[in-house]
Amino acid sequence: MNTDMISTSLFDGVTKQEYSALMTCFRASCKPYRKGEEVPMPQGRVGVVQSGGISLVRTDINGTRTIFEQLKPGGVFGDALGFNRADGCFFLLADEDSSVLYIDYAHIVKRCPKACSYHSTVVTNLVRLMSEKTQALSEHLEILSRRTTREKLLAYFTILATKTKSLYFTLPFSQTSLADYICVDRSAMARELKRMSEEGLIEIERRNVKLIRGGRG
Repeated sequence: MNTDMISTSLFDGVTKQEYSALMTCFRASCKPYRKGEEVPMPQGRVGVVQSGGISLVRTDINGTRTIFEQLKPGGVFGDALGFNRADGCFFLLADEDSSVLYIDYAHIVKRCPKACSYHSTVVTNLVRLMSEKTQALSEHLEILSRRTTREKLLAYFTILATKTKSLYFTLPFSQTSLADYICVDRSAMARELKRMSEEGLIEIERRNVKLIRGGRG
């Protein structure tokens, strides 16, 4: 297993020395996945993306894909973080060759016999991550609740502008993935982006976007 420390908010406040001990204490394991391979949803475990990228995807009865989250190195997932979906329409997919570190959830939350300070730190971080995942889901549902493609795009761009505290930001994924994220047809979305640009609502170049308040209309 790769013992290099992963940069992730789950391990905020943990030193490199503590990380090595933590991997033993938590009985961590690592597994590689090839691009396009489905990643099993960990039951009773927390997964941390070591390298590559993994998407949480949902398909509806018509086969329409919606990306609920794209996990880059340091991204955390698992049923303990609210990813468990009984309807079976949710799955994880490797966007590129990836590797995932797995930790048994029980080893995180159980009382550590050595009373390690870093153990408590990881538990605190996990609770914070659960709160952040809930917030992210709420934001996504707010976007999906909008009726038109333009309304969905503006809602998403406003969220990104608020998070970056700037009207200029970079999309975290491609336009194809963006269409999946807001659950619209990619061609229709591309046409709408062009109209929004022509109307002075946005400036867009590939993944770089500037949100213009008010526009010319």
